[in-house]
Amino acid sequence: MKTSRIAKTALYLAAAAVLSACAGKSHVKADGTTDNPVFPKPYSVTFNKNQGTFPTADELEQMKPGLSKDDIYKILGRPHYDEGMFGVREWNYLFHFRTPGVPANPDIGSGVEGITTCQYKVLFDKHKYARSFHWKAVFPEDAVCPPVQPEPKAAEPQIIIREVAPETPHRIRR
Repeated sequence: MKTSRIAKTALYLAAAAVLSACAGKSHVKADGTTDNPVFPKPYSVTFNKNQGTFPTADELEQMKPGLSKDDIYKILGRPHYDEGMFGVREWNYLFHFRTPGVPANPDIGSGVEGITTCQYKVLFDKHKYARSFHWKAVFPEDAVCPPVQPEPKAAEPQIIIREVAPETPHRIRR
């Protein structure tokens, strides 16, 4: 009797843990899509001390459907949020982009001017291949994510002028 009561309690606790792990996550379909992506709280990052990272344009260009979790890990690094341990079908990131003219974020005490912050979500299909990608602006709230980066200025050609002093001819001994 006592053993069955302990077993039932353990089962209830396990079910509660599983259900709480699913709370706040997107409902990901077998094909790796969702009708309503759910993003975690922006500054509840569990990786890199709640700071997020600055991805490069090259890294973001590499992101495409069909990549494995290992491929994405090599490109973007580990997910920035606590995604769970089993059956994880979504990874979330907090990215920052240098965008001149953007004011400091008043919601965080150490906000820096010229930074746009966005969340990025990768959804995986039932075979664990990336299928869909979603963006959400954090600050400014009306930002385009990822922000359009200005084209780098072409380097001006450099002209090097070298003066050559005439050499005095050496006499050859006879």
